[in-house]
Amino acid sequence: METKSASVNQVGKRKLQIVVFSVIGSIIAIGAVTTLTVLLVHGKEPVLNGTSTSTVKISTSTRAATTTNTGAATTTSTGAATTTNTGTAPTTSTRVTTTTNTGAATTTNTGTAPTTSTRATTTTNTGAATTTSTGAATTTNTGTAPTTSTRAAMTTITYTIANSSQTIVSITSPGDPIVGLYNTSAGQPTGAYNGRYSGSAENPPKAIDGLLSTKYLNFGAQGYSGASLNDPGVNTGFFVTPTISTASVAVALLFATANDFPNRDPLTVTLEGTNATDVEALHLGSSWTLIYSGPTGIDRATAPARNTYMQQQGFFNTIPFRSYRLLVTSQRGRDSCVQYAEAQILGYI
Repeated sequence: METKSASVNQVGKRKLQIVVFSVIGSIIAIGAVTTLTVLLVHGKEPVLNGTSTSTVKISTSTRAATTTNTGAATTTSTGAATTTNTGTAPTTSTRVTTTTNTGAATTTNTGTAPTTSTRATTTTNTGAATTTSTGAATTTNTGTAPTTSTRAAMTTITYTIANSSQTIVSITSPGDPIVGLYNTSAGQPTGAYNGRYSGSAENPPKAIDGLLSTKYLNFGAQGYSGASLNDPGVNTGFFVTPTISTASVAVALLFATANDFPNRDPLTVTLEGTNATDVEALHLGSSWTLIYSGPTGIDRATAPARNTYMQQQGFFNTIPFRSYRLLVTSQRGRDSCVQYAEAQILGYI
């Protein structure tokens, strides 16, 4: 009986030991799990029996350095430093240094210094310094210094004056009463007249006879052909009373060069008009009104061909006059006289 009882006791002890060991094992296992969980929560690598079993830095982390991270430094991040970032320094950013940025320094920027800007330094700018600008210094500008000005240096004159558009004709004609002048300037009385030209073959009527083969030559104050002076033809010319009309409106001059000596070409002239009815009044300076002061159309730099009409010189005038006075104010160079084949006064009647 005692032997049997001892066996029973041994068996009981063994069971108790097994239970105790099981409890201890469970406690150890729970502790290990707890430790592992704590380590995982704090992002540390637990070491069991000297072997690394860390499961952190996983591919699907949503916080840092992952492929699909939506927080920071990821490929598709919408926060910062990403390819499609719309916040700061992204490729497609609409704020700063981007290709399609509409804020500043972008290609299509409509705010500051863009290529298609409609405010400054653009091709189609309609404000200033553009090709099609209608304000100033443009080809089609209708305000200042236009190319198509109808005031001076026109090849063909088609003035519309006093609401009447008429064909321009030569007011002067062969046979009109004409008197040669010298020592005379615009606004002043006649200094001297007749007798200062080379005979009847080159007298004042030849200036308005319509023939390029003839010419009007005037020696001016010196009165003869022996001397060679600077501008001897200055203050020479003529006054004429057209027979075509007693109230013609002059709007242009048409000169033609003489047959020789380019230095004798008149370069600039004045044209005056008067409505005086007697010859004596035509010699008074107070009778005349200045209509034009400018070039004859004969080139100053290069001598043109001889016996040739020049470009007519147009000017603005609406006042009808009965008589006209034309005076030379400069010539090409040093010579003994001034000469020209034609000096026609153009206008309408």
